[in-house]
Amino acid sequence: MDAVDDLGDSIDATRNFLTPIRARLWLRLAIVALFIGGFGMGFPSIPTGDIGPAEEQAPDVSPEEIPEDVLAAVAVALGVLALLWLIFAFISAVMEFVFIESLRSTDVRVRRHANENVGRGTRLFAFRVFVLLTTLFVAGTPVAAVLFGLGGLEGTSGTFVAAALFAVVVYAVSAVVNRFTSEFVAPVMLLEDRGIVGAWRRFWSTLGSNWTEYAVYLVLVWIIRAAVGIAVGILVLIGGIVVAIPFALLAFAFTLLGEIGAVFAAVVVFVGVVAFVLFVLLVQVPVVSYFKYYALLLLGDTDAELDLIPDQRAAIRTDGGGATSDGDPEEPTRPADRWERDEDAVSEEDWRADYGWADEDEADGRDDREGRGEEEERGEDGERDEDDGRGW
Repeated sequence: MDAVDDLGDSIDATRNFLTPIRARLWLRLAIVALFIGGFGMGFPSIPTGDIGPAEEQAPDVSPEEIPEDVLAAVAVALGVLALLWLIFAFISAVMEFVFIESLRSTDVRVRRHANENVGRGTRLFAFRVFVLLTTLFVAGTPVAAVLFGLGGLEGTSGTFVAAALFAVVVYAVSAVVNRFTSEFVAPVMLLEDRGIVGAWRRFWSTLGSNWTEYAVYLVLVWIIRAAVGIAVGILVLIGGIVVAIPFALLAFAFTLLGEIGAVFAAVVVFVGVVAFVLFVLLVQVPVVSYFKYYALLLLGDTDAELDLIPDQRAAIRTDGGGATSDGDPEEPTRPADRWERDEDAVSEEDWRADYGWADEDEADGRDDREGRGEEEERGEDGERDEDDGRGW
């Protein structure tokens, strides 16, 4: 099954793309990974607030009792956060195509690829916003109806649970739609220069005829991402400690110098935070690359017309990957090596040239390969004829 076989091929493709290690390439990919992969930690948020008995909690405050300036400040803060989210989401949509084009061409040009894909990124961004709003409306309406239309949760716990389960299902469907759009539809948009709807129609036929492959893909991605998330979390924790130690010691030393030292300590702390963030992003580079390659390989395997990475596929499945697509050992590329494997696979001229024997005596026209097992020629006096120059 392609969805299973491509797991190993994705490792080879990622290794070929990222090695040998080039600092500029990794830094550029780290910037892209920030927008399309985030920090990849997956840690649940820690609930805050009072968890003591109900009578010890702060009393409820009605909206009329909140000062207007506080409400205005909250509204402005929410508006700024929403604007920042929209900007980030737009850049993220453009970076999806930047990353795909980088994997496709193995040439990471963030500015160039971004300028070439602003239109596609805008369409992807609009589609994501549409899916988000639709999900909130479809999933939130039943929950809101239970909470506000039926007088709260008293006596309606069963209805609320049903509405909550419905919201979970809707969210799962929207998550699948978003993943397929980013991993499979976006490459179709790039390859065939289609809009988001046209690309979905093109991919839908492939999805329908290979639905088992993509169902297995979803299950494997969920499992692998969970495992990788744990591994990345441990690596980031250990690496963060290693990165923090020198900055913490230096900042502490500066604090001993008084007020001026406190300023330098603050600068050191800021640099340390930047260094930690950069470390996390660099860790994400191979992770994001792997999952992107996995999707591109599966897309090309299920529909050859939608193969964006034919060169990388050939490199990992023929000579460059050490094995053919049928699992045979790597086909030798040197004529001499291929002759040793199969005497009929290469001409005698190429074989002799590869060994540096092309200029030796060929006047007798004897086939060296056939003559290796024959009895040595001897002269009329019964002694070995040394004039042929071969030592046979």
